Amino acid sequence: GVPLPVFYHKETGEPLVTDETLDRIVSLVEERGTNVWFELEVDELLPDTISNKGDYVKGTDTMDVWFDSGTSWAGVVGQRSELGKSDDEPADLYLEGSDQHRGWFQSSLLTSVACRNKAPYSSVLTHGFVLDEKGFKMSKSLGNVVDPKLVIEGGNNLKKEPAYGADVLRLWVATVDYSSDVRIGPNAIKQVFEQYRKLRNTLRYMVGNVADVPKEGSADFAAYDASAQYDTLPSLDKWLLGRLNALEVECYDAYDQYQ
Repeated sequence: GVPLPVFYHKETGEPLVTDETLDRIVSLVEERGTNVWFELEVDELLPDTISNKGDYVKGTDTMDVWFDSGTSWAGVVGQRSELGKSDDEPADLYLEGSDQHRGWFQSSLLTSVACRNKAPYSSVLTHGFVLDEKGFKMSKSLGNVVDPKLVIEGGNNLKKEPAYGADVLRLWVATVDYSSDVRIGPNAIKQVFEQYRKLRNTLRYMVGNVADVPKEGSADFAAYDASAQYDTLPSLDKWLLGRLNALEVECYDAYDQYQ
């Protein structure tokens, strides 16, 4: 765990925690990570202004994990300029499993409201858990764990454990309702594979029908693009453009709803 940077007097047990000692530990952690507390001796951890370093020992307590993760809005979001957030701005989204309503979501909310009087996130999205085909929790002892690598590359016996490829696994992820628990197993993957074959064959047929369309950047494409006007398009083309526009709206709406 993340250590609490507290020193204790060997004889009296009196804790030593000052701005000076904390600044020293902060600078070391920024340079070498939190394990520096365990790697260095007391005389290396304490600032040189402490003359009786030999009278102290390091504390062995670690930070409560929920407080640790629950303050990530300050230690991560507020400290990383590449995220484009100021110290006072909330994260766009917190994403975790349903068990985190009493865990990370709650500890983050409590610490942020206590310190800043505001939530640390603009939105919270909860997903379910991945279960086996019978609805049981995956466990190595039960032997019901689905290995993604096995789905993609196949097993030793490809007749029993075929290699479906990464796209089939991606399609399974895209088709399940993540808001509740989802099931996966050989039968589920096989069904998704059949859906994938239909999609692939349909796309191949469509590509074959537009193989002679001028490529973008060519002279033929430029001539077509310059002359094409919506009012002069055939009715079928107009209908297809309408369907395309409706699909685009539907997709963007789905993204906005985290679907």
